[in-house]
Amino acid sequence: MLANNFLFGGLISGLLASHILVFSFWGMWLLPALGLLLNRVDLVSGTAVVALMGIIGGLVYSLFARERQLKPGMRALTGALLGIVFWAGGVLTLVPIALGFPPSLKSPQDHLTALVVLLAYGISLAFLYQRFAVTRTYRGLRIGVGLIILALVATPVLLRGAASTDPRDLELPAGFKARVIAKGLTYPTSLALDEQGMIYIAESGFSYGPKTTEARILSLDNNGRLKPVASKFEGPIGGLTYKDGCLYVSHRGKITELELDTKKRRDLVADLPSLGDHQNGDLIFGPDGAIYFGQGSATNAGVVGSDNFVYAWADRYPDFHDIPSRDFTLTGENYRSLDLKQTDPMAKQTTGAFAPFGQTREPGEKVKGQVPASAAIHRLDPDDGTLSIFADGLRNPYGLTQDREGNMYASVLGYDDRGVRASTNSPDWIVKLEEGAWYGWPDYAGTTPLTDKKFVSERGINRNPVIKDPPEVAAPLTSLPPHYSPMKIAYAPEGFPKQGLFAAVFGDGQPLTEDLKRQVPSGVISIDPQSGDYKWFIKSKDKARAGRRGDGLKRTIDVEFSQDGRAMYVLDFGVWEFADMAPNAIPKSGVLWEITPEPKG
Repeated sequence: MLANNFLFGGLISGLLASHILVFSFWGMWLLPALGLLLNRVDLVSGTAVVALMGIIGGLVYSLFARERQLKPGMRALTGALLGIVFWAGGVLTLVPIALGFPPSLKSPQDHLTALVVLLAYGISLAFLYQRFAVTRTYRGLRIGVGLIILALVATPVLLRGAASTDPRDLELPAGFKARVIAKGLTYPTSLALDEQGMIYIAESGFSYGPKTTEARILSLDNNGRLKPVASKFEGPIGGLTYKDGCLYVSHRGKITELELDTKKRRDLVADLPSLGDHQNGDLIFGPDGAIYFGQGSATNAGVVGSDNFVYAWADRYPDFHDIPSRDFTLTGENYRSLDLKQTDPMAKQTTGAFAPFGQTREPGEKVKGQVPASAAIHRLDPDDGTLSIFADGLRNPYGLTQDREGNMYASVLGYDDRGVRASTNSPDWIVKLEEGAWYGWPDYAGTTPLTDKKFVSERGINRNPVIKDPPEVAAPLTSLPPHYSPMKIAYAPEGFPKQGLFAAVFGDGQPLTEDLKRQVPSGVISIDPQSGDYKWFIKSKDKARAGRRGDGLKRTIDVEFSQDGRAMYVLDFGVWEFADMAPNAIPKSGVLWEITPEPKG
């Protein structure tokens, strides 16, 4: 009978044990990314992949075990060995290759959580198999089912994280103190203050993974109460500023004016090229009264590749690509990469710069600059609505600020070690903006060509120039170490004891953005606007950054000051971790800190 067939027992056991993979990888937020193996980043496709993986494991195990009566210890051992084989052959080798990355054999320590999950899966499978294919009694079934229940119970824990609230976990400059004034925030990205000192907080509504929640704005009153102000924005919210009773919101593809009294909204700009890796970011009112805002690039370095499927947009928006910010003549460099929207694991497409996936470029081909554009600072005239490019060649200009003389500065995130033009050791930058200046993206890192050997990577194809006869490259104010990820920046008012620029440092996204030897800290750095020298102002004690235990800063993303300079506000995005190649943001783990000088005497 079919019920007595050992292959049928392996199929049933593998399917049941795969629930451990589904629950655990859901909690780690690895499940959506695994859906790309079927051609789409989402939970349904990921669940199907994992279920199929579990069944294959059951069938493989059945071919080994057949109808052998294995003792419990041997069952656990054989199941564990199956989990190790799946980990080494799948997680470390086949899955990265299928997603367009090299094998992760050099850094297995980044994948230990997946190893634990696969060990539990294998052991559960072995005990379930004994029940369904060998003894057909309920003895030993408890262990297999118990591991499945354990994974189910652990999933809510994996989806949640702690919030840091103890100032003793922070390393502060002498003469300063810290306190938490708000916590339980979900993906907060931006702060704004009005003339009365009311604090407005934007909860982004989006995090890479992808994870989506409600994109909204909250206010924080003097009693520490959070109140809703407005919602239904297009996540992520990348910037927020206040002027004359209105909030100005930079959210995906739009700049929107919100009247606080009437709650009326008016889209000042729409249809920004924000469907890719990076969206429109911070915004400020410049010295001329115009609105300036940053627009990030669609890709890492100008060419759509398999990594953009991992970022969950190349399959959804197949015609999207980087938009040139000025007229360029192209070198005709083209790149061949995996086509992850196809079910054929060997399918590939060839793509050129500033083009949709699968479209090539010819040597000497000209592309015309457009407005709006990728990788640029835009200027919006508030009188007639004219939009123009102020400065360009800025890969992801996330934060903006200005000093008391009206000089404007931007924080810019450098290249990642991913995609067809992958680069290692790329700095991040703080840039003093000059009108009309070009800062080098996508062919330069600062003023250094990407062809420099210090950027060589095994993850990409080449870093040859894609622009022929490029403009002169403007130098940044300062270069920061790779993957510091400076987010929002602020210039200290006169009343603050420490002067200069301040930047919220988010930290690295390894192993997706680059496989680093050690974690980059998260915190706040101070920068001398004259020399570009920088040093840490606030960070966690005794560690790079806090994790799920919540002891310190996790991922600082914004820094702002009260108008009188008596307080610095530091916004912590919350727990943002990586399970293998999948980013996992934890809801309700965001924190707002207040940093103030200690009273003298």
